[in-house]
Amino acid sequence: MRAKILIISIISCFFSFTPAEVQQKDIFDTLTGYFKDSNSKEIAGYFASVIELEILSEEGEYSKAQAELILRDFFSKHTPVSVKVVHRLSSSSNYKFGVLSLQSKEDKLRVSISMANNGNKFLIKTITIENDKE
Repeated sequence: MRAKILIISIISCFFSFTPAEVQQKDIFDTLTGYFKDSNSKEIAGYFASVIELEILSEEGEYSKAQAELILRDFFSKHTPVSVKVVHRLSSSSNYKFGVLSLQSKEDKLRVSISMANNGNKFLIKTITIENDKE
């Protein structure tokens, strides 16, 4: 019995110590869930102190709080029905880029997200939301 417990403990140690890069690759999956839930507050938790937003041709640089309000307003007009990751670039230790496909009741949109490493975690620097051309 002790041998089984020891083996299970050793195996669980291997699975609990995963490299930071493997854990970070899930960031776009996490953001996809927040976009699907229209959760601007959780998305804003990943914003850099200043973020560049371009939403349906309106663009500007905003503080985290301003960008969260703008995103909340966007979700009130374009409630997501489905969201999925269609592209991700996560191979760099300093930069990540992802593209989400967001289907609302009215239209299909493309969401591009770029993130930069600020030393201890990746933060969103830009979000572009545009009509999907497909």
